[in-house]
Amino acid sequence: MQKLQLYISNVNQNSTLANYQRVDLFKDETVSISLSIQDVKTPDKIFTEFTKTFTIPASKTNNLLFEHYYNFNITNGFDARDKREAKIELNNIPYKDGFVALNGVELKNNKAYAYKITFYGKTINLNKQFRNASLNSLQGTLSTYNLDYINADVVSKMSANVGDVIITPLVTHTTEAYYDSSQSANDGNLYPAGTNGLLWSELKYAIKVSTVVDAIQSTYGLDFSADFFNMSDSDNPTFNNLYMWLNAKKGNVEPSSQVTSFTNQVTGFVAATGYTNVETQMDGNSALIISPFNIPNRLTLTIITATATVAEYTVRIIDTSTSNVIFTSQNLTASATFTQVNFQLSSGNFVIEIVGDTPISFTSFNWNLKDLQNTVGSGWENEWEVPASVGFNFATEFEFIIGQQMPDIKLIDFMNGLFKLFNLTAYFDNQPLLVNGNTNTNFGKIRIQTLDSYYSTNFNTWDISQYVDSSKTTVNVGLPYNSITFAYQGLQTFYAQQFLQTTGGSWGGIRYEGIGTTEQGSSFTAPNLPYNITTPFEHLQFVRLYNKGATTPLNLMTGFFTDDNKESIVGKSFLFYPIKLTPSDGATQIRIKKVANGSSFDNLTTFIIPSNSLMLNPDVTTGGSTVNINFNNENNEWTDTSQFTGTLFENYYKTYIQQAFNSRRRIFKLTANLPLNMIYAIQMNDIITINNQDYNINNANINLITGKTQFELLNKV
Repeated sequence: MQKLQLYISNVNQNSTLANYQRVDLFKDETVSISLSIQDVKTPDKIFTEFTKTFTIPASKTNNLLFEHYYNFNITNGFDARDKREAKIELNNIPYKDGFVALNGVELKNNKAYAYKITFYGKTINLNKQFRNASLNSLQGTLSTYNLDYINADVVSKMSANVGDVIITPLVTHTTEAYYDSSQSANDGNLYPAGTNGLLWSELKYAIKVSTVVDAIQSTYGLDFSADFFNMSDSDNPTFNNLYMWLNAKKGNVEPSSQVTSFTNQVTGFVAATGYTNVETQMDGNSALIISPFNIPNRLTLTIITATATVAEYTVRIIDTSTSNVIFTSQNLTASATFTQVNFQLSSGNFVIEIVGDTPISFTSFNWNLKDLQNTVGSGWENEWEVPASVGFNFATEFEFIIGQQMPDIKLIDFMNGLFKLFNLTAYFDNQPLLVNGNTNTNFGKIRIQTLDSYYSTNFNTWDISQYVDSSKTTVNVGLPYNSITFAYQGLQTFYAQQFLQTTGGSWGGIRYEGIGTTEQGSSFTAPNLPYNITTPFEHLQFVRLYNKGATTPLNLMTGFFTDDNKESIVGKSFLFYPIKLTPSDGATQIRIKKVANGSSFDNLTTFIIPSNSLMLNPDVTTGGSTVNINFNNENNEWTDTSQFTGTLFENYYKTYIQQAFNSRRRIFKLTANLPLNMIYAIQMNDIITINNQDYNINNANINLITGKTQFELLNKV
């Protein structure tokens, strides 16, 4: 019988040990924690530890902690919409870190009797951190990569190096690119003759996906391990070479009509010298991050222009986590100071933007934020002043603000999409030592690994034969579905739709049924319904071009981002691999128009094409690679062969899914009374041995008081 201690933070975020309050517990309360990393019954779900709802007494200590939550007349009382950081100890030894959610209060005779709470493992913090924020919340962190959207920059990024953060791939949003040496005056024709050419504004920038993930970690204070997202380019080229097209709106980045105003994001902010504040930080790129800042606040923004009078401009402050304009002032023609008291600032990421139609030189921008709530009786104020770099120049060229041009997808959906692509699992590493006794360098971090890697490294083997209650064991069917489908949600583009309409299948998708030598065939009839794993990304079928009338393909491939009616679309977030080409087959140049209906061009001998495969050469013996981001082994757009066998399914799902479909696989349900040393140490990738038979853990429910554990085990096959 163990003694359980529960500690809950009395603040919303950034808790230190001093903020934790030990709560009172009922002596006879049962507290069980459920453990699972990935359930064979729902293989696309990422799990974390959680307890079943349990009750704690409405004691004086607990009433103070939850601020008498049952009394709704208390102003600014406990907010049950937020989880609080928490810690569990067993016999005064740390066991789990996580969060507690208040579910409700039980009353008896109109008096508070007990609070109902649930404990969640620390990985659940991803949802708490992201809330409903979208990719555009990264605007401040990514502002260092902002650039002008003009012909010169777009063309320059077409010949950038693969690995650069920003590139321009040969993907068009409205006009389809083609190659016809018999024509000399056609839009979209890449053949460099006459007035042929593809207008530069048909193209959009793309950003390296790993840079986006780095920005998410930086903006939201996450510390991922080096297992997948933080590996070097050479150790994980499959992920690190992925790019995302910056397609926030369909068609042109800006309307084709004359632009009458321009927007620049103010950059260059740095923290005041020698000043630190745990509630406020600077990321170095003009974003004020507040985590959180108490209210009421007083915000002062001082803008100093280089001359006494300047052309008319507008200043606005944007909360990038919501895209809301929280402050704006128009028709300014000189230096200005704005002060707002009781400014309602929640946790977020804030940037300053200047809007105008004439170049302006500014000497400085200056934040000054005071927490007025702390001035009463304390003798001090939280004050933070952050001067910007002097000499910020507002330019009348359209600035491509990376954060604003991000596809419209929530952060949690974007991350879940990456998890589904690569069959990743996430958990908080609470083990200070590795199985071999060495120091665990990932202790305290969020571990993100492929599922195969998780099950194959740093695991213990526990023989629990003597602890098993052999009076009752249930053996269930190991396969809960008759087939499993892997697909991309975004198949709206022209050639993906054409593939669907002509073949009846989804481009890049696979339906796995586990029958025969090819693992494909007719569905089983006994199990339940099919299971679907769908990623929230767009998946294009690219086109390798031919010179009109020729039978030999050019060293040239394009993407066409329209619907099947050839109308511009926004679509889903679109991921691809870039390939830098210098053709040597006669297509030595492609032509990009500088001006619509004009005769000014850029003839390029080097440019970047989009690809679904990491390389164009599938022969690994000559330095090639078969890696691609199809789930199915499709005929490759470049080679028109099925040699690119390194699919997402083959590399990241096959081992786990094949075992699930194995006819010898069973799910065993049993009960064991585990000793305390096992409860402390057991992990979901450990091997359980019972009477010389090895099992993987599907899930476990552990009574933390008695050690009684209900297991779902999968026999190793």
